[in-house]
Amino acid sequence: MLRGLYGAAAGMLTQQQRQELLTNNMANANTPGYKADQSSIRSFPEMLLQARNAQSVTGRGYQVGSISTGTYLQEVLPNFRQGSIVETGNGTDLALIDGVLPEGENGQRGMLFFAVQGDDGQARYTRNGQFAVSDSGQLVTTEGHPVLNTAGETIQVEDEEFIVNESGIVTSSAGANLGQIGISYAENPAELVKEGNGLVRAEEELPAAAFDYQIRQRFIEQSNVDANQTMTEMMSALRSFEANQKVLQAYDQSLDKAVNEVGRIG
Repeated sequence: MLRGLYGAAAGMLTQQQRQELLTNNMANANTPGYKADQSSIRSFPEMLLQARNAQSVTGRGYQVGSISTGTYLQEVLPNFRQGSIVETGNGTDLALIDGVLPEGENGQRGMLFFAVQGDDGQARYTRNGQFAVSDSGQLVTTEGHPVLNTAGETIQVEDEEFIVNESGIVTSSAGANLGQIGISYAENPAELVKEGNGLVRAEEELPAAAFDYQIRQRFIEQSNVDANQTMTEMMSALRSFEANQKVLQAYDQSLDKAVNEVGRIG
């Protein structure tokens, strides 16, 4: 009976974690470049039960069957599928459109990212091309992280009247070359770590992209969260949580009777 309590509690905890993940996806449904997280639920190894008070012809206990020992949230992986590209008309908005990228050894396709500078001075990566111009004239993210060029240096644009061509080359309104926006390639995006505010980091600095891509100014990549599917999954997680909760309550009531009624001495 106690094993049943643990199994139901494990199911509730799993669905709670899944609900938190889905809620975060829904909260970022309108965040440019956001990549939805996906969860993988697994069960603990099953236990094989045998009847100890009965012997089979082999001299061993009869096998009763197997019993599950609960579930757990094994891992959380982002879905790096490209979101929809929409026009904003804002000159500081840039959309990164992937070309034909090869598949890695794990069968997953690589991913391209804008390279930006983190708070610690190290490179970070983002798909959110909703940029701005800082007070010092640098091209930065909305959180103030400088966008890097192909040489790993910040880009000085001075004002919002700059032009970006499809290759990412930035020119001023007077025609001066201000550098080329750095685009990095992750062969295995699943190894990247989310840090919040649309930024991800890699254990080692990602190489420059050697594949075809296109940058479109005055466009933005939307989040790839499917709001309808996410709402459906949230309802499913809630119902699974409630089902495990009822099982837990049933076990609790049975234990209460076993302790306070069955074991009572008249």
